Amino acid sequence: MSHRLLLDTSSLTYRAYFALPTSIKDPNGTPVNAVRGYLDMTSRLITDLNPDQVVHVFDDDWRPAPRVEAYAGYKSTRRDDPEDLPGQFDVVRTVLAAFGQECVIAQGWEADDAIGALCAHAGNGEVIDVVTGDRDLLQLVRDGDGSGGAVVRVLFTVRGVSDLARFDEAAVQAKYGVPASRYVDFATLRGDPSDGLPGVKGVGEKTARTLVNAYPDLHAMVRDAASHPPRLAAALRDSLAYLVAMQQVVPVRTDVEIQRTSDGRDDARLDELAEQHNLEGPIRRLREALGA
Repeated sequence: MSHRLLLDTSSLTYRAYFALPTSIKDPNGTPVNAVRGYLDMTSRLITDLNPDQVVHVFDDDWRPAPRVEAYAGYKSTRRDDPEDLPGQFDVVRTVLAAFGQECVIAQGWEADDAIGALCAHAGNGEVIDVVTGDRDLLQLVRDGDGSGGAVVRVLFTVRGVSDLARFDEAAVQAKYGVPASRYVDFATLRGDPSDGLPGVKGVGEKTARTLVNAYPDLHAMVRDAASHPPRLAAALRDSLAYLVAMQQVVPVRTDVEIQRTSDGRDDARLDELAEQHNLEGPIRRLREALGA
């Protein structure tokens, strides 16, 4: 049984930036805290999980045009990255390339969508662990039923990049009170302020959970609005256009085209990068985790 580790590199590098002090710098005084955090997290995960394959997945566009066209407010409130972060993404890519690690994007889409496509096309019986700081990926969780497809688990960063919560179908049900297969509807109703998605007015997690468990889909909830308390009924009717738009925003795409890069390992280049970016420790630890 193959075990693949999919790392949401964009999300994890971003979290690593805020988890470690910017006083961690290269010899030229440029912060490398996010790089160090991501590489060390990768080393720990490989050591702890011993996967057969590791794939690093990047955003190509963190605000894909189809999602913005469906709902203009999507991620519109996100602040710009700190000025010393974008360059660290480039260093992460460069180091991973020198290691010969597989890096993946889906042109015009988010890392979430590339991960969704990788999971959808995984082999029967394959076990996939997705490591991310993005709750949206909980919709991909599945235990497998023996009839085909992969087992997908999500390891969610709870604090910084070192504390992880593992979600299988039972854990999603226990945490949110809905099946993983209905997480999209739950998230649509509840909203996600970090993505600029307000949800249905007056609907929090408790009400969203109740509705998801009472109806097979969002359309049924709206059709049966008359049976809800007046305030909720009005909120659902008033949110009809929003709910329709969210069908193009909240679901992770699984049909996007994947672009992979994976060059041969270059140990001489790794030595150069270790010295250039003050990454001797992280690069050594990743070498050890990879068994070479």
